[in-house]
Amino acid sequence: MSVKHYLNSLARVALVGGVTPVQHLQRLSEYLQRDISIKRDDISHPGMGGNKLRKLEFLAADAISKGQRYAGDRRR
Repeated sequence: MSVKHYLNSLARVALVGGVTPVQHLQRLSEYLQRDISIKRDDISHPGMGGNKLRKLEFLAADAISKGQRYAGDRRR
């Protein structure tokens, strides 16, 4: 199974607004003499974004699949 196929098979709750771009880092690539690119999850949403929001998509899907209805401690 390819990495792309595996990642597409994971359940997630869509919180990030679409696909984020991959940016080639030209000067760093030249300095290190290899192609360097980064995924720009930091620009995924104007109010919140980054890899923490991306991770939350997978954590929320996992919690929902386990029957969780609330986030946090709901003991009374």
